[in-house]
Amino acid sequence: MRAFGSVILREERMDTAEEGVERLRQVIAQQILPMLTSYRTLYLLAPPQTDEWVPPPTGIIQRHAFLELGIVIDGVMGMWWRGQLISCPAGAVLVIPPRCPHLPHVPSQSSTHRVLWLTFPPRQCIAHQCAWRDGVHFLGTYCVVDDEELIHLGRSIWREWCHQDEHSTLIVHGYLLALLGRMLKAPTHPAVPKYERFGISPEADPLVQEVYRFLWGNYHRPIKLADLSRAVAYSPTYLCRRFRQRTGETLWQALRRIRIEVAKRLLTLNISVATVAEMVGFSDSLYFSKVFAKEVGMSPTVYQRQCGRKR
Repeated sequence: MRAFGSVILREERMDTAEEGVERLRQVIAQQILPMLTSYRTLYLLAPPQTDEWVPPPTGIIQRHAFLELGIVIDGVMGMWWRGQLISCPAGAVLVIPPRCPHLPHVPSQSSTHRVLWLTFPPRQCIAHQCAWRDGVHFLGTYCVVDDEELIHLGRSIWREWCHQDEHSTLIVHGYLLALLGRMLKAPTHPAVPKYERFGISPEADPLVQEVYRFLWGNYHRPIKLADLSRAVAYSPTYLCRRFRQRTGETLWQALRRIRIEVAKRLLTLNISVATVAEMVGFSDSLYFSKVFAKEVGMSPTVYQRQCGRKR
């Protein structure tokens, strides 16, 4: 089987942080809920269980530590999933288990699609929508939804899916409709300002802009120099030298700075330190705490206690 080429050529912002929450509610109320309530049977997709293996497309494989749900709003999304390439049409609901290797937005017969993503780290629900068109990934605002019942519904969907029987699809359908309904009124606020640019002006070196765009779009994943080099179409040596000449910092210093800035925002939402570490690309929470303390001057726990949002 052949491996597919590049999945995302570049990323653009879909909305501002101020617009993000309202747009999220609009798409749920006006498109997703009417679509799902019109179905007699929910189209549920879970990781394939076969021995056949298709090489992953070029891209950064995702492997989250928590449950993730995806709802395809329109178009057809290609998905690489545990060694399989599948098509996810509008109305499909993806149930992605923790630690499951996957890569969304693989080129398919449709050049355009939109998806709502719901992730469930401990004691949290984080939602965002995104769109893909001709290699451009349009990313919506990440929103934290503060509702204990909503989080319970997410866990219920996962438990039902793990112990499924002939009634599970119907039960999951009901849970999902209740979850989306609660999202319309639950307290919601932007989680991460994805495209802050640390003062980079529009007149800045185009290569520097491309590097920052890639780092902001992928800071939560393991990043290799080869990934970045391929994304901006320059050799690793030239890329490192030119970026440092233009910015005065290395690529990895810029990445660390972005991760710490995002972590500071997440910590104010009272998300656990271990979860924040993983959400910003650190596999070891102790190492994250060490880096955070060095950059900020205090530990993540102290920072959260001083700046955290009271629930």
